[in-house]
Amino acid sequence: MKVRRHDPTFERYLKKHNRCLGLAVEEIRTARGLSRSQVAKPANVSVLWVERLETNQLSPNYTIGRIDRIAEALGVDIRDLYQRTGEMTGPPPCLEEKGDRDGK
Repeated sequence: MKVRRHDPTFERYLKKHNRCLGLAVEEIRTARGLSRSQVAKPANVSVLWVERLETNQLSPNYTIGRIDRIAEALGVDIRDLYQRTGEMTGPPPCLEEKGDRDGK
């Protein structure tokens, strides 16, 4: 099992990743002409929660289930949502260290 890193670089990446998740949600929502309310209701979350997700005001300890419901309400697969987020941020710093990509 890989030990989770808590260095400042990784913490900045996590903040950026979470920010980009919110941006991806907002981009998809607005591109589809949906209001926050139209996403929140079928996802069984509050409009305020969606707003906080989009503006990166949430603690990053929300459940993957909520994000899955948000993705479903947006009409996308959760993998596509995270792929879009990854494209916005690039790989985490820990994967750029020698040997980490090969599992060594």
